[in-house]
Amino acid sequence: MAIHNFNYTYTLDSINTIPLSMTDNTLIVKNVCVEVTAVDQADNTQTMTEKMYASLSGVYSYKTDGLPEDFILVEDLTNDKAIEWYQATTTTQDLDAYFTWQLYGWEEVDPTRSEE
Repeated sequence: MAIHNFNYTYTLDSINTIPLSMTDNTLIVKNVCVEVTAVDQADNTQTMTEKMYASLSGVYSYKTDGLPEDFILVEDLTNDKAIEWYQATTTTQDLDAYFTWQLYGWEEVDPTRSEE
């Protein structure tokens, strides 16, 4: 029993934004929702798709520190960039453990514990 390895595909589901301030309506992305599809590398019949959310760090500091030079306006944001932001918050190892648990049970993730 062990954590399985998966191949992943990502599809942007949605973004959640906040305005920069009461007087500046520039929208700041505070989190992204990505639909993640996992396919077990050892058994491609074992697959699962789930919406996963990731909060972006540092966005609230924009309100006091101002926008960074590389700031991307929401209307210029691409799906690939939003997915990149999600991937920066979540490791493949964490996803492998999560999808192993969901598809095969907790014992595969931690054989020293059993579900009660």
